[in-house]
Amino acid sequence: MKNGTAKTIFGSIAAGALALTPVAAFSQAAPANQNTTPVAASVQQLQVQYLTAQDLSDDGARLVAASASRDKIAIVVWGGNRTIQQEAYNAALDLVDMGIPTAFVLAPDHNGLDGDAVMQVYAASTPRADAAYGRDFADQVRPNMREAGIAAYREAFPRQLAALRL
Repeated sequence: MKNGTAKTIFGSIAAGALALTPVAAFSQAAPANQNTTPVAASVQQLQVQYLTAQDLSDDGARLVAASASRDKIAIVVWGGNRTIQQEAYNAALDLVDMGIPTAFVLAPDHNGLDGDAVMQVYAASTPRADAAYGRDFADQVRPNMREAGIAAYREAFPRQLAALRL
């Protein structure tokens, strides 16, 4: 097999695999999760754990969030539009970039308001923060959820946070 054919086949397989990953659901075009320090080969780089619970009941989504946050932060987005959801996902990327293990849970829309989202930050299986955002305040989601995530991690996992030297 010639190199050109092998590259084409491999490129097609790789592109198909990327299209199927949950991370592809949200763009990583934002300047988040860009490590500037080299990481030792033996250390695995953190990634956002993406979970969708949109087809579950509210209680089912809460169970998913609690389970996902046993040893990490979980940012839970209830409803909202794509812009608000993306900003919350970008906050999760920021937290991971800081070394804070983070899950992102897309939950069902339980308030029924078009473009509005309710968000929670879970840590150690417990909700630690709540917020609500309308489409006009999407620019506030990322910094606020990032700060809420740091505060929740500080409260629930102080020894792990101290090791990060934030």
